Amino acid sequence: MRSLVAVLAVSIAFMGAASAEDDASTLLLVRTGDAGPAKDLVAFEALVGGETIQTATDFGFIQESEDGYAILGVRTRIGQDGLEAKSCTGGLAPADLPGVFEGAYACTDEIPVPLSYQPENGKLLPNLLDPNGVWEEEAFFVSALMSIRITGAKPIGLPADALRPLSKDVPDTLDGLVGRMAPPHIQQSGACGKDIAVFFPLAGLPACADADIFQ
Repeated sequence: MRSLVAVLAVSIAFMGAASAEDDASTLLLVRTGDAGPAKDLVAFEALVGGETIQTATDFGFIQESEDGYAILGVRTRIGQDGLEAKSCTGGLAPADLPGVFEGAYACTDEIPVPLSYQPENGKLLPNLLDPNGVWEEEAFFVSALMSIRITGAKPIGLPADALRPLSKDVPDTLDGLVGRMAPPHIQQSGACGKDIAVFFPLAGLPACADADIFQ
């Protein structure tokens, strides 16, 4: 499975930019190279929880590989010690049904999150086998073992030089970081002026992104 290299991601909030005013859930995939829509990436956010796993919000993307799809993401939780973030990786392989890929991603040592993907119609769904589970809606499966709710998002490529870090502790390279856009009240605070405020949980790194990229 090909490595997902030189890819950053920032996500889920109101854009403020003209091109995304009608898209409240936008996952910005930040990677070195040309700016614009990242057509080779499928973005998602997943809310997971249940008796066997503490509630967390996962977000990231999948990318086609030679033998299926690779998954790269990040898991976030808010607890007594503040924000906790973990890296998530996994993959999807061809299933018995034509046009369907099945697999999972795991966030370090935690229970893997099972998924299925149908490229032809763009459906990324929970893939739990629990006879006592209930489908609340197409992408929301509730189970005692684990509940998974998946929301689609929009990937956009962003060159690394379009980012302006707001911390003294900046990684040697921004490649490989997965993050999310700062919430609306941060955008409205003027922390980034006319640019877009973003945050990379694994690095604890706030930054500003060139708003012109999103117009």
